[in-house]
Amino acid sequence: MDIEVTGTPSEIVEQLATITYGDHIVLIYPNQYSYREIYSSYCKTALENNEIVLLLTYYETIDGVRQTLKEIGIDTEKYEKERSLMIVQDITKTYFGSANDFLFFIKIFDKHQEKRGKNGISVFADMGVFFHHPQNNKKNLVIEFERSLGSKFDTKLKRFCNYHKKDFDRFEEHEKGDLLKAHHIKITVLSQ
Repeated sequence: MDIEVTGTPSEIVEQLATITYGDHIVLIYPNQYSYREIYSSYCKTALENNEIVLLLTYYETIDGVRQTLKEIGIDTEKYEKERSLMIVQDITKTYFGSANDFLFFIKIFDKHQEKRGKNGISVFADMGVFFHHPQNNKKNLVIEFERSLGSKFDTKLKRFCNYHKKDFDRFEEHEKGDLLKAHHIKITVLSQ
């Protein structure tokens, strides 16, 4: 991990403008209210900057995410129709079995965004699925997946791996260290 950022949700939102393509980010949030503020603000900025946004949600329903985005003025119907915004829940059915699967998907997606004249791709992935789904409740699988992605990407991708603090705290200290090494940036959100 090269960069560490800590702050309240509003301070973190301001810092997100410094995220560049290729960054693999771990974001640790204390509660859903903070997380909503961050992902909705980030999505609004990314969509306004002509990016594709893929939200992989676990703790919230697709309709709940849409409602949060609508509350800050995002026309979810428009962006979903043009495939600039994709919201997927229960990623156990659609998530990638390995880092190679994910990276292959991103390469295809990267070509797709170039053809459509988009500036890049942002993936906001709620990693809670790895802790609560019976097939994925092994911490070592999460660490292995994260490490195999690498801390930087050679595509126009920003990948946010989002952990609720209670899920992150399931790791032993040495496991946290391994997980953090897999990321270029660590963002810790403080409670307000």
